[in-house]
Amino acid sequence: MDRTIEGATRIYRIGWFQRVFSLAFTALGIFFGFAFWGGAISGAREVSFIELVIPPLFVTLGVLFIVRGFKNYIALSQSEIIKQSFFDRQSLPFDKIRGRRRYLDKGTYDSPSIWNLKFEPNDDRYSAIEFEESYYKIDESFLAWFNTLPDLDEFDKTRPKPSNFGLV
Repeated sequence: MDRTIEGATRIYRIGWFQRVFSLAFTALGIFFGFAFWGGAISGAREVSFIELVIPPLFVTLGVLFIVRGFKNYIALSQSEIIKQSFFDRQSLPFDKIRGRRRYLDKGTYDSPSIWNLKFEPNDDRYSAIEFEESYYKIDESFLAWFNTLPDLDEFDKTRPKPSNFGLV
């Protein structure tokens, strides 16, 4: 948990590894900028177009990673769960949560599988809140609260399935 957000009792931010990576990525872009652009400005060496484009691209992406890493969070208040992302803020009052889902987003050969947590609303005026579990520093108290919510995956397994077999 980090700094307080107004009205929030618990705040879960993106993990430290991703924050450090974003800072290192930006620093690498700045280093390349000084190395490539410095040589070009001083006339010490001839640089290609790619060498002039890569440093600003690295710095721009790094700054976006930094903003994402330090702005995104999941917060629990006395009455709702809040997901703050890069572009928007979603909130779902506790009394509007129909249930929870936890599912594995199967990765490919190049990417790992990732567990996702999803809170589904019981009111159409609210949108579902969904996030990747490994991105945030989730603690045991969050998981304990999460597990007290109705498990919609188990509900779906025991629910009778409608059959359209034989209908024309």
